[in-house]
Amino acid sequence: MKPPRQRDFLRTVKISECACGLAVTILALGFSSYYMRELLVSLALFSVAFLFLALTVLAAILLWWASEQLANRTGPASRKVIAFSRRLIAANAKP
Repeated sequence: MKPPRQRDFLRTVKISECACGLAVTILALGFSSYYMRELLVSLALFSVAFLFLALTVLAAILLWWASEQLANRTGPASRKVIAFSRRLIAANAKP
């Protein structure tokens, strides 16, 4: 394999500098536009809302898993409760 020529390396650096400059220009024009700012703020708010929703669902799943682990380590009475909760979930999951 041949090593890359110096001209090719310098060309990619110039292209990346142009791309960075173009991105900064687009962002600057976007922040000056009222509609662009409104879109960015709504994107941030929805991102935070969906993150909160995802964390809530994750916490519920982890609590359910922890309760099953705790019930599995205890006596048979807890296993009956787990079996009942599984039947209840299966009954409610059907459309």
